[in-house]
Amino acid sequence: MALTQQDKVLLGGALTLALASAGVFGWFTLRHAGPAEIPPVQLVESPYDAKAPSTPPIKAETWAAPVAQSRGREWIYDTFTPPEIFYNTRSRQFTVKPPSSLVDDDQLEVFGVELVSVKPEPFRLQLIGYSGGEGTWRGTFVNVPTGEVIVAGSGHRVAKLGLVIKSLEVAAQAVRIGESMPVRQTVATAVILDEKTRRETTITNRERVFTGTVFAFVALPGSTATREVRAGDSFLVGDATFRVEKVETSPPSIEIAKEAPTLTQPDRRTLTPRESDADAEREPGP
Repeated sequence: MALTQQDKVLLGGALTLALASAGVFGWFTLRHAGPAEIPPVQLVESPYDAKAPSTPPIKAETWAAPVAQSRGREWIYDTFTPPEIFYNTRSRQFTVKPPSSLVDDDQLEVFGVELVSVKPEPFRLQLIGYSGGEGTWRGTFVNVPTGEVIVAGSGHRVAKLGLVIKSLEVAAQAVRIGESMPVRQTVATAVILDEKTRRETTITNRERVFTGTVFAFVALPGSTATREVRAGDSFLVGDATFRVEKVETSPPSIEIAKEAPTLTQPDRRTLTPRESDADAEREPGP
């Protein structure tokens, strides 16, 4: 294909521009190119003396001993000395015993008290029976603190307990026993007024009525004599002071703290009812 006059002019211009550019870059290269300067070597007459670099300072730190965990002083562990874990089938709780290598003198000290049992507090007047007839019903009551039996009707005041039998009724009621069909039973029902709190409590002869408060019985190790305690109670055993912080019924247990001159900090533990045969009731945990 033949080139037109315009194409020849454009090609010639491009060739001229390329040659001019090559010439300019070549001139700059020759202008700035020159022999490289090599610094002279300085020789000394003294022999070479090898010197080791100085050792950086090393700061040694000693880790503090592991502290008691939030669940109590027994919860102390180390990486390679795990605690011994046991499971109490009766209380349905795990018991943790720290490794002997991590137990200090305070922890080796006998705690001083044991939990015997936990019970809900019964209402101080219970209805256990009835007698009489329509319009003359009389209930058979028990003064729980003293064990005294009281036969009384509606309107009777139990001065020793600060209670008034406000009403007493006996009527047939539908009662379900276990999974069986409901059956009709005669049930005595009494409404009791507390003179101090002005609160009314309904009791029947079918079941015991409780206040909603729970209490525990504690004893010295190996002793059969018990002490009744509630949450918030404090008591002394020798020179040690014990404070009951919480009482639980499910599973039965108490949280209790001990303070003594031989302890550097309060010893807090969760106690479960003591066993008559620990080996029969405890199994190694997973």
